[in-house]
Amino acid sequence: MEESVSELLTIRLSSRPDQPVHWLVWSSQQNEVIASGQLSDMTQLNELADYAAQRQVLALAPAQDILLTQVAIPTGSGRQLAAVLPFLLEEELAQDIDALHVHLLKRDGDIAHVAVVEHKRMQAWLTALNDAGMEVKKLLPDALCLPLFEQGYCAAQLDEQWLVRQSETQGVAAEASWLGSWLLAQNAPIIATADLDNADVDDSGDMAASVDTDEADKLVTETNIVAEAHIPNAADIVIHHFTPKPESIPCQWKAETPELVMELLAKGAEETKLNMLSGPYKAQSAWRKYIKPWRKVAIAAGLVLVAMLTEHVLSVQSMEQQAQAYRTESERIFRQVLPNFRNIPTQSYLKRQMDSELARLGGGGNQEGLLPWLAQLEPIFKKVPQVAYTNLKYDQNRGELRLQATAAEFQHFEQLRTLLAAEFTVQQGQLSKEGSQVNGAVVLRRKS
Repeated sequence: MEESVSELLTIRLSSRPDQPVHWLVWSSQQNEVIASGQLSDMTQLNELADYAAQRQVLALAPAQDILLTQVAIPTGSGRQLAAVLPFLLEEELAQDIDALHVHLLKRDGDIAHVAVVEHKRMQAWLTALNDAGMEVKKLLPDALCLPLFEQGYCAAQLDEQWLVRQSETQGVAAEASWLGSWLLAQNAPIIATADLDNADVDDSGDMAASVDTDEADKLVTETNIVAEAHIPNAADIVIHHFTPKPESIPCQWKAETPELVMELLAKGAEETKLNMLSGPYKAQSAWRKYIKPWRKVAIAAGLVLVAMLTEHVLSVQSMEQQAQAYRTESERIFRQVLPNFRNIPTQSYLKRQMDSELARLGGGGNQEGLLPWLAQLEPIFKKVPQVAYTNLKYDQNRGELRLQATAAEFQHFEQLRTLLAAEFTVQQGQLSKEGSQVNGAVVLRRKS
């Protein structure tokens, strides 16, 4: 199946196998979300195989499992920087450097910005994706996929965590309970002066009576970062947030236009050049990827040939039985719809009579009317029996047919959309899941 370069499947992996996994399909061409959802744990990744088969897959690793830091580069080590980096970090890390994957995010003069993660975590994530049949194009920290602001931080809450992006290569995942202490450690502006008692900066920059200075002083004491509060000025950090800001954290919060957090991350993952699939995790060349399966196929060629011949014979017999069943069913439907025609000498006779009746009912042989649409759609609907249609609306003036449908899984809508796109211009609306049912709308127009 041809890969869609304008659509991406973005998967936010979890720290533990039993934690939820968020996912979203984003179309940059249509600038909209095609589908989204949440898996209960990593073992259900194979449910996204149909989406992954047609799109590039981008994986987001939890920032809480990745150390984003920087290190000074010694003179003369630039050419062998990738090999030297783990040893430069050895004194700062409590683990054996052989157990860590160190990836260079960016070099800024004599400073290297790096991401550090345990090999066992990288291997666990990639193994889970590989077992689900997915080939990952990128793997990067989720916090670094948030929008980047030149002045200030970017923040959004996902589940019980806050993702915060500080710069191009710095970000963090913070639990809501210690977000305030972490922000103090970054010297974010805390309004706790005598002139600003019981005041907070709201999303528009105005003062609002909501902050308890004792609470702010308590946060300062807990972090041991600052000994006394300071008065914020124009250079103070502003936190741009896309989800409702937390209570009782008196920083300078600025609300941005609300968006789905996974939509923000998907857009950022598509645009960024960052990719932690380096070193032992770098994608293999195409010829190396395909030569190993072919070697195994060559060894088992004889057995495969016998199996294929056997399967072909059984398939032919099955198709003959199925064809006979179709003929019987078509004759039954013909007699039910046109009871005045009892004798059916040939299948071509049946088809001519049905076409004639459809032309009569559908507007004298032209393509106007509802019946020609239904006749063309019937074989497509049969190929996806899992989809149930709850409403059908035909607009002859606009030349379009609108369908409201429900299904048990997102992939059923995806199968229907692919089949319809071969014969119609398809516009699929937002899919939503309520309980065990997925609801959605599809608008069809004839191709010009």
